[in-house]
Amino acid sequence: MRYPADQKAETHKQIVDIAAREFRSKGLQGIGISNLMSQVGLTHGGFYAHFKDRDALVEEAAVCAANHGFQQLMAAAQAAKPGKEVAAMLDYYLSPAHRDEPGFGCVLPALAAEIAGQADSVRDAFTQAAKQNLNQMARYMPGASEKSRLTQAMVLLSSMAGGVLVARAVNDPKLSKLLLDSVRTQLLHLYGTWLD
Repeated sequence: MRYPADQKAETHKQIVDIAAREFRSKGLQGIGISNLMSQVGLTHGGFYAHFKDRDALVEEAAVCAANHGFQQLMAAAQAAKPGKEVAAMLDYYLSPAHRDEPGFGCVLPALAAEIAGQADSVRDAFTQAAKQNLNQMARYMPGASEKSRLTQAMVLLSSMAGGVLVARAVNDPKLSKLLLDSVRTQLLHLYGTWLD
């Protein structure tokens, strides 16, 4: 049975969205194709009507996850008062809520190590998404040059991702919260030096 193109596109998007969430929650090997497809109401065989192979799905899901997480970060910045965008990004990203919901948060602390070992097509697509997202984030940095603002965005994002990664890894809630708070404090201090 053939489905209309718009229905196929919607189903494709639904598969990618669910995969992006599940991969961030459980890792790239944490969900099988059959389980993923059953969440959409399709069989394993239906997967191949949408993707040539698992790498194609991982590629799209990694980009989807990167963009979704980044949109949330940018929403925090855009909702902030002028001059408070970086603090708002830190508040959002280094929060217990973000730490506790990996399936809906930033892809970096959830999957960066796994993506590094994926096929070139996956890494290429993820790299392009990372470049675009870092360029958007750089708009909120205070550097005098484009290169300086981009460097600051890279430092900020890498540090935040590392903080969340470690905060998720420890099983002591107080230590986890202290990690988030300490990284936030130090990054705010660093940001302050950039303003000088």
